[in-house]
Amino acid sequence: MSMEKTKQIDEILSGLDGVQRASAPEFFYTRLKARMEKGFEPLATRKRVLYPVYALAAVILIMFINAAILVTKQNGAGTDTASVNETETLQSIAAEYNINDVSSLYELNEER
Repeated sequence: MSMEKTKQIDEILSGLDGVQRASAPEFFYTRLKARMEKGFEPLATRKRVLYPVYALAAVILIMFINAAILVTKQNGAGTDTASVNETETLQSIAAEYNINDVSSLYELNEER
């Protein structure tokens, strides 16, 4: 059994006999080095100047949204019709499914 394994391993390794070393295209390392050095260049000053503008715009947008929410809440504080309608809807659903009837649970247990 070990002879068969050795023979199989030798066949596999003999397949690598004709392999040659891979060569890089001309000036590959020069171009690679140039790309790597380009990545270390500092950011342009114009890009750095714009960052505070985006931050300020985001803060103003958030403040505007908060103010709009506060105004709508204050205008709607006097009318509770939405909460009344919601309560009525929940009560009608509970009545339909007999959720409010606590005694039904006790009646089921008494039957056993």
